[in-house]
Amino acid sequence: MSKRRLCIALLGILLGAVWVYAQTPGTTPSQTSDATSGEPKKTADPANGLYVPEIWRLPAVGDPSPFAQPQEIIPTPSVLTVPPAETISLPELPLKPPVVNAPTSLSGILSDGEHIEIKPDPDKIWDGSFNLGLDGSEGNTEAFNFRFAFNATRKTEFSVVTANLDYKKQTAQSETTADRLYFEGRYERLITPTRWSVFVHETIEYDRSQPFNVRDTSDAGLGYRLIKTDITTLIGRLGGGFSHEYGGPDNGEYVPEAVFGMQLECQLSKRQKLLGAVEYAPDVGEFRRYRIRTQAAWELLLDQQRNLGLRMGVLERYNSLPNGARPNDLDYALMVMWKF
Repeated sequence: MSKRRLCIALLGILLGAVWVYAQTPGTTPSQTSDATSGEPKKTADPANGLYVPEIWRLPAVGDPSPFAQPQEIIPTPSVLTVPPAETISLPELPLKPPVVNAPTSLSGILSDGEHIEIKPDPDKIWDGSFNLGLDGSEGNTEAFNFRFAFNATRKTEFSVVTANLDYKKQTAQSETTADRLYFEGRYERLITPTRWSVFVHETIEYDRSQPFNVRDTSDAGLGYRLIKTDITTLIGRLGGGFSHEYGGPDNGEYVPEAVFGMQLECQLSKRQKLLGAVEYAPDVGEFRRYRIRTQAAWELLLDQQRNLGLRMGVLERYNSLPNGARPNDLDYALMVMWKF
């Protein structure tokens, strides 16, 4: 016989025994236990012819008999009830997301539902950096590339002063292939508490690859902060001025120009910063003659204790009438940066 059939047979026997036990009639008060053994007497079931044990019957609850003895009421334990989950009150814990392990490239770290604001030190009004890039080769090919840059900003409650200097020199086979210097300075007076400002702007450009020796531009106008937060500033500018070249076909000529510009400064994180600016300067007497200057930079602070980092910058200059030279000049560099 298989195990399955054996289990079915045992289950059937067990169910039959339970059914027979359930059909046993109740005993009467005359049924008593055996005086010698103390066990209940066995009586024969006339229907089935089986001997089954007699079962003592407990008196009914609340017996109306006047002779019933009072019994001690034993309290029964109450049933444990669990309230619904919605009604259970939990202690309020200060649950905050971990900030220590968050990547520094992400500035939108949340804490208590609020954005972490990167606020500058109110006592520090100067901010800037020195940047240096150097590479070269000797042997079959002789080349030397040198790049130096300086950036400084002074911010107070009423004014902003910026100064930027960028110098590049390249030689190949002992011949100079590039020798360029670019300086830019700006003074901006803030009209508090509005977003307006007035500015004076000056640039000086020296480039041996251009037909002129030096180009000087001066302009002034109004600025408006389109976005002004603790981490992002976007300024639009409108003004006018003139450009003046020393040497070349336009030597000594003053060209009146209008100026339209945008400037962006965004603190991506505590270690990363993004800078950008674009300026369009057309000749007000001949609009087909214009200049466009675009620059962008990304700064990454590597060592906060020593203020060392990297700066990757791009400077693009376009002149619609270059006087025999190429209209477009693009400079880009990756330099070591020391901030102060």
